Amino acid sequence: MPRPAKRGRADADKEFRVDPTEEDEEDDEEEPVADDDDDEEALREKQREVDAKNGFALWGDVQRDKTKSPKGPLAFLQGNNTLGDWTPESRSLPKEIVNAYHEIGHPIKRCTTSRGYVRALMKICVECNVPFPKPGKGYTTRTWIAMLLIWCAPMRKGGRRRLQLERAAFFSYQLLKVSEKAALALAPPKPGACELCSTTAIKQLFKHFPGADEIIWGDYFKVTRVGDTFHITVLKKKTLHRDHLELSLLFRGWVCNNCNARKLHKLDSLSSDDYKVFGRRVYVNCTTFI
Repeated sequence: MPRPAKRGRADADKEFRVDPTEEDEEDDEEEPVADDDDDEEALREKQREVDAKNGFALWGDVQRDKTKSPKGPLAFLQGNNTLGDWTPESRSLPKEIVNAYHEIGHPIKRCTTSRGYVRALMKICVECNVPFPKPGKGYTTRTWIAMLLIWCAPMRKGGRRRLQLERAAFFSYQLLKVSEKAALALAPPKPGACELCSTTAIKQLFKHFPGADEIIWGDYFKVTRVGDTFHITVLKKKTLHRDHLELSLLFRGWVCNNCNARKLHKLDSLSSDDYKVFGRRVYVNCTTFI
């Protein structure tokens, strides 16, 4: 927990300053997608660079797991279809898949459209004969797509297997774009500050500093207690981005680059147990409008 620094004797019991970077000490290995002053094109370019980097890392993990005895959990990502007897004509989805998505907060059990996105990805995997990327296993769908392209790169151009992998990557990426557009269309008006940072600051004020009337969150904003509510005063404006959960209509909020690239990336890729622990630690509150 960050140590507050008192800002003067007169208001020592009412106002505290918190350094939010201390909250992220465990997240230093994750790099921000883009700086706050980058435009949308620069942001997309940064995202492609991060996806490629993570794809190479995942490919390396897959190769290491394939050499282990017994094989590691990621070894199955290089192989053929892993959905067994399931076909695109099947009426229901495998319980294992439904439960895996439900564990990471995906609205698969209550949103028909979001469930349809998962079914579409399963259909792609079956028709292209590639392993299905299970959620909560340490990687995202975007990372898996990058890994497919790395996998097929040394193969003969025009070869059957290379075409299968390229088709799987292309159609999966298009599916992500469709689901993203639909989810972001549900975004409410942009707030003044990152909703994840604001939630964290309010939790700090309410739980750890009950005697304080205000918290200064770095040089970003100030949280002021007003009766039973809180008021956010922005001190330094930052670019905010709309965040959603992959393959769903779940809009999670307006977030800054740091939260989008670090905290929420971890939530998208960690195992279900780690998801719950990390979610409690950073006070994530995913909200849906579907």
